[in-house]
Amino acid sequence: MRRLEKQYLNYSFLSPPRIKESVSPFEARRSSVLTNVTQRSATHLILVCLALLAIGMVMIYSATAEMARLQSDDSSLFLRNHAIRVAIGLLLMFLCSRVDTKIWAQFSRAIMLCAIGLLILVLVIGNGSVTRWLPLPFGLNFQPSEMARVALVLYLADVLVRKENDLLEFRRGLLPRLIVVGLVLILIGAQPDLGTAIAIGCIAIAMLCIGGVHPLQLLCVLAVGGVGVFLSLHQSPYQMSRLTSFLDFYGHQGGLLEGNYQVNQSLIGMGNGGLIGVGLGNSIQKSQYLPELHTDFVFAIVGEELGLIGTLAVCSLFIWFAFLGLRIANSAPTHHGFLLASGLTAMVSIYAVINIGVVVGILPTTGLPLPFLSYGGSSLILNLVGVGILLGVARQSLSDKRLRPR
Repeated sequence: MRRLEKQYLNYSFLSPPRIKESVSPFEARRSSVLTNVTQRSATHLILVCLALLAIGMVMIYSATAEMARLQSDDSSLFLRNHAIRVAIGLLLMFLCSRVDTKIWAQFSRAIMLCAIGLLILVLVIGNGSVTRWLPLPFGLNFQPSEMARVALVLYLADVLVRKENDLLEFRRGLLPRLIVVGLVLILIGAQPDLGTAIAIGCIAIAMLCIGGVHPLQLLCVLAVGGVGVFLSLHQSPYQMSRLTSFLDFYGHQGGLLEGNYQVNQSLIGMGNGGLIGVGLGNSIQKSQYLPELHTDFVFAIVGEELGLIGTLAVCSLFIWFAFLGLRIANSAPTHHGFLLASGLTAMVSIYAVINIGVVVGILPTTGLPLPFLSYGGSSLILNLVGVGILLGVARQSLSDKRLRPR
């Protein structure tokens, strides 16, 4: 008898009092419906990510085949490198989806400190005229700012729950968090990378808003952030020229300003695509007209080769991603899971909105990649890590609902 009792207790995750707890038929049916919704959301989220990755690989090959052939006589060079990064990212996504959200909360501050340390290190030994990348073995580079945005989401999701009762007090609740956020943004802005700093600032503000920070305090944060952006622009003539070029696209003399060359070529390409596009591999802009077309401006190649239908399909996938992410957040069993899923969804969505806005000319040029589509290692892998953590929230939600008595 003791042996059977011991086996039962080892097998069950539930304590005896919880097993005896009874629920109404309505609550049991509601739990079953929520479980099905969460399952579908997680499955659809994976399919959306795979669809975006597939489109990205096709467009990267189309955009870089000629360039790779000129550089190495291998038209699939960029595609092969990107495929390796996709495989690494998908593996990390799977591993992160198996990690309990409590583990992320436990180590969030350590991850944040590590990210800040790397941001300081890149300013000391950074690679290139703009110190954004850390050199790695085998000729690889790592961009710490990409890690910083994921680390900041993990950190804010944790502290906004632990310090929930202190949020209404500025000095004890909000100020210490703003110091951390401000330090991250200053270090990124010093690289200099104002576009990434603004995007991460938007992610932080979204999480503070969702976390229950008082609206008046948020307005003060926005005001301080605006002053910081103004000072950064004043100290960087290059960044200021980007802004003035955006505000006066063709210049006072009616000629195209130099800072708008990429955006202008992007608009020409998308206009050339029309409704259905010119067909895969038939882009004219990729023939030395549009720089960085496989990284920051891959959406322009989508518009030229796949037309308006292709761009609407990509936009629809990102909208569906945001919807699924928020639905997973809404079904999270804990407030921490809700904040974590909401922050990760905002992280991907904000980057997508800014990149597409730049390509179509409604936002100043920032240099941000398009999630899942743009060529690159750090951004792609960290986005997939974020998706893995988001799937981990869904897995925890399913586990919690299945353990509830029916």
